[in-house]
Amino acid sequence: MTFARKFKPQSLAPRRTSANARDALACIEKNTPLGDLLQRAENNLLIQQAIDLSLNQNGLQKAVGLVKSGGFSEETGQLTLLVSNAAIATRISQKLPSILLKLQEQGYSARSLAIKQAPGGLGIPAPNKVKSTEKPPVFPSSAEKSWSQLMNQLDESSPLRGAVEKLLKNRKKG
Repeated sequence: MTFARKFKPQSLAPRRTSANARDALACIEKNTPLGDLLQRAENNLLIQQAIDLSLNQNGLQKAVGLVKSGGFSEETGQLTLLVSNAAIATRISQKLPSILLKLQEQGYSARSLAIKQAPGGLGIPAPNKVKSTEKPPVFPSSAEKSWSQLMNQLDESSPLRGAVEKLLKNRKKG
């Protein structure tokens, strides 16, 4: 028997799950405070999946990655949804009754939904800003002349005069 026939690379070896791993998880779930934490993490994952499904069913597919579960209070039956910005919160609040109904149809005992804007540390990414590929138009000399005349007619303390000065200062000459 050669060495090559006796040993197989790990990728070709048969795979089996370890019975010890299942025993260890069962022990953690029953005997330590980690069991409660593990159960809450599993519940949070299930609630998040239900929220994503409810958003999809209500035509809010683009909001799926921007809405996270903020927790569920069993005493009050309130589910908190964390959103990344106020625009998404407004859109979600418009569909709130439908989202709540879909969650109840999935078997969750939520009686109300609360929407909160998530702090930055919760891992909800801000939407990417779209950069314009268009170049600003060229500022012709006739436009510069008109804006200069307007600026001369305005008071020194006028906020409009400050805006016109800024426009003339930052223009792209043609």
